[in-house]
Amino acid sequence: MKCDICGKPTANPKGICDRCTGIMDQVVREVGSDVWEKIPDCRYIYPMVKRVAEGTLRTEDVVNEILKGETD
Repeated sequence: MKCDICGKPTANPKGICDRCTGIMDQVVREVGSDVWEKIPDCRYIYPMVKRVAEGTLRTEDVVNEILKGETD
């Protein structure tokens, strides 16, 4: 099975590799569970998480984008 986010092989039944899971966990912690629960589908951030895994984006950028959407 391949990771739904970065495409690397993973044995995780959730379909997300350990590295991307760690990034997602950090984003959720920084955004806050109350904001995270309001997001109906988090897949729109997958491209940003992939860029974090590649090193071209920071988790802060993902968090800021999510929080920006909350104020719009």
